[in-house]
Amino acid sequence: MMPPLKRIAEHILETDNFLVVSHITPDGDALGSMLAVGEILTILGKKVILFNESGLPDRFTWLMPCREILQILPDTPVDTIIVLDCGGVDRPGTVIAPWLLSKTVINIDHHLGNPMFGTLNWVDQRASSVGEMIGVLARELGIPLCGLLGQYIYLALISDTGDFSFNNTRPETLEMAAEILRLGLLPGPFHEQKQSTGTINQLQMRGAVLQQAKLYAQGKISVITFTKELFDQTGTTPEDTEGLVNTVLYIRGVQAAISIREEANSLKFSLRSKGSTNVQAVAAHFGGGGHRNAAGGTLIMPIAQAQELLIDAVTKALPNS
Repeated sequence: MMPPLKRIAEHILETDNFLVVSHITPDGDALGSMLAVGEILTILGKKVILFNESGLPDRFTWLMPCREILQILPDTPVDTIIVLDCGGVDRPGTVIAPWLLSKTVINIDHHLGNPMFGTLNWVDQRASSVGEMIGVLARELGIPLCGLLGQYIYLALISDTGDFSFNNTRPETLEMAAEILRLGLLPGPFHEQKQSTGTINQLQMRGAVLQQAKLYAQGKISVITFTKELFDQTGTTPEDTEGLVNTVLYIRGVQAAISIREEANSLKFSLRSKGSTNVQAVAAHFGGGGHRNAAGGTLIMPIAQAQELLIDAVTKALPNS
């Protein structure tokens, strides 16, 4: 049987009209991968539309993408939908859900437990990021990782590896980053733009949350919470919480971190861990998903109850618990 990469590359070459989508509230990997696929298809002379129900997050406006990311499905015909960085068919959101049942779907992902919902599925759990997989796809199609394509893939790489500090950073990951640098990307200006997106409101909100951080399980679990009241008081949004769970993970002695935030009608939880602590299994127990050391999901219950349940589940997942 032909490997998934080659089958997808052949399908792309044989098809003309594409819709490219990633999960709602896209992070750097989802957004970078989506924009990178847009560049690849454009270089190949294909018709391409980018769609994300959440749109472009404010913290990524510095990218100034040359192609609009639609939040409303287009009227123009689409042959194939390329779904990126979605561990489940629900992750792209409700707007596009009917289309995923009626179109050819290419599912490119690296999450544990992906149900292979596509017509064509390429799921590589070894890959640091979907962006790394898109870099491999570009090579397969003979497209160099330079210019905007290189920038978008580099964003995906650094976003899902914690700037190449997580265990998912493979030699192949660093080799791809080196290839992008050799082709012209300057990491200094790139990182400066990426980091210079905070606001004083965001800083004050984060300070308030960190002041209330707590430890459980003999100091092995750290917990932070974000309430709607806090967002209102500081003029911030759930988007401003990005990455803060990693900060409390690196408290001395902590093996796992839990972040819980209130949204309109639900709670969003994020789990991070070190070593062999498998938070993906914890997230899956509550209907979520992700990776061994980084996972999350959604709960509908009071925040105090969610905190109790998650602390108990993560405690049981700790080694020698």
